Amino acid sequence: MRPNQCLMLYQWFLIGFFILIGCSSPQQFKTARPFPAPSYQRVEIGLCEDYPKASRSIDVARGDLLLLKTNGIHVLRIAFPWDTIEIEPGKYDWSFWDEFVRMAADEYGIRLIPYVCYTPRWNSSGNDTNYWRQPPKDISRFADFMKVIARRYKGRIHSWELWNEPDNAEYWEGSSQEFAELAKAGSKAVREADPTAKIVLGGMSWNIEFLRDLFVTHGISPFIDVVNLHNYYETWSPDPIENINIYISKASQIIDLHGNGQALWLAEVGYSNFRHGSHVSRTYEARYNFEHTPQFQAQSMARMLSSILATGKVQLIAWYRIHDLPETTLIIGDVNNRRLGILDVQGRPKPALKTLRFFSYIFENDFRCLDGEVIESRLIRSDSQAHVFEQRNGSTFVTVWLEMENFQSPQTITQSQTEQLDLLFPKPLESKATVYNERGELISRIRLDQADNRTAIKNLTIDRAHLEVIRCLPKNSPLH
Repeated sequence: MRPNQCLMLYQWFLIGFFILIGCSSPQQFKTARPFPAPSYQRVEIGLCEDYPKASRSIDVARGDLLLLKTNGIHVLRIAFPWDTIEIEPGKYDWSFWDEFVRMAADEYGIRLIPYVCYTPRWNSSGNDTNYWRQPPKDISRFADFMKVIARRYKGRIHSWELWNEPDNAEYWEGSSQEFAELAKAGSKAVREADPTAKIVLGGMSWNIEFLRDLFVTHGISPFIDVVNLHNYYETWSPDPIENINIYISKASQIIDLHGNGQALWLAEVGYSNFRHGSHVSRTYEARYNFEHTPQFQAQSMARMLSSILATGKVQLIAWYRIHDLPETTLIIGDVNNRRLGILDVQGRPKPALKTLRFFSYIFENDFRCLDGEVIESRLIRSDSQAHVFEQRNGSTFVTVWLEMENFQSPQTITQSQTEQLDLLFPKPLESKATVYNERGELISRIRLDQADNRTAIKNLTIDRAHLEVIRCLPKNSPLH
């Protein structure tokens, strides 16, 4: 919930309210104006992992599936590499994948959401270093492969994503038209092999205009059921994580204007805990000494999940990735790719695993966002962020933090500023609430103020290095 900067009317209203709530009787309050009730939704939260041929192991894969199950995570995004499965035209190597799919679906009950890529050397016009990201010489071979793989795993896999980041030259060096032709061919093949499967458009890395071109110029809409976006704000983008709502809104608008009601996923989002001094990447410099550490990765994950969930437009989110990578691992891009995991290189959990487990628990059932009903009081130029979510049983969860400042020039700051925030809920809640950190660890219990079927959280102090989750129960709740 981020009101416009100039909210003087709200400020004066809330000053009066908090004066009254502190020194007047409940009879003096008028009934709050009713707001349209938002609808409940359910959003799946999952993980991503890669299993390249050179390093994959069925034992490691089993450990990953166990990690998901024991932490209440039920979705895993993976790559099915066309270039290493179809080693020659019509000759396939399923030796790892058959067992992996069986384990995931039958033993662990994990929903796999695979994407299929990249071009085999035998079907590429590229050279030895870029053949895999070139458009296939014969697109019908890609269609044949999609038909084979969709038919092979029918009943165990229920969606197929066509390629990965086609708007990123690191993964696709063709044009948007060439990609549209590839996606259309793949879509037709999957629908023939498994008419019940969902077709997911290859995840966009950043370029909304590429997505618009696919819809407006190349007519991709009838061929897909899901649009997938990727996001790494504050790692490979200077934008603050909180701007993700703008990114989502732009994609949603394209679907509204030119699509057929396609679902929206963010099935690859992340935040690296790599930094060297203040340097993070070509596009991002750290401003605070706590940024891009394993601890702040957990806080950033909570900020990202909260910001996405508050839009009400996304049906699935997947964090990239499970494992950090050893220094010797060849990667695409820069060293940040090696520090995106929720497990370190020794396989030890990083703080972000607790955050993922905590948020999966909060949002595993139906919820709705109440940002449009709750009023916040803060400084006009405040960086405070708050999002309010209500479960069907009436439990209310509030996430609060301070947005990262967008300095014009890099600088490192050693201390985190604090701000105070007041929140007004148009409903009665229990008189005490429980405060957790982003990892679900208990911090404190706070008292709430009540009057005339409204509840207020007053003088809530927040700082930039931490995120808090406040759980409020409905009045006379049996949920204690």
